Amino acid sequence: MSKEEYYSKIKKIIYRKFDELEVVKRNRGNNLYLRYKNEEYAQIRINKKSDFVYYSYTLSDKICKIFQLEKRDFEIILRAWIEDTFKIKQILIQRCNVLLSSTLYIPLK
Repeated sequence: MSKEEYYSKIKKIIYRKFDELEVVKRNRGNNLYLRYKNEEYAQIRINKKSDFVYYSYTLSDKICKIFQLEKRDFEIILRAWIEDTFKIKQILIQRCNVLLSSTLYIPLK
């Protein structure tokens, strides 16, 4: 199997994992919070106004470890999935430490 074929297969698997995220919309701001069911913190936050995306380090570390990816490769796949799923182009991506940041905390309203 070539490197391109391997990468393509991994990308499809990771897309399916991202597709399991539920979208939580809040009235405050222009943010979409994506989380796995019943989690307090989002794994991904998308600001629709600024096209800025934050993602949790735990999500990237887990996926990178399982598939032996570099952080850069993870971000390329994440960017493509967000562009395909939410039709948002030219996004800026930043990794967050969930435990030290309120960036990925989902507000009650």
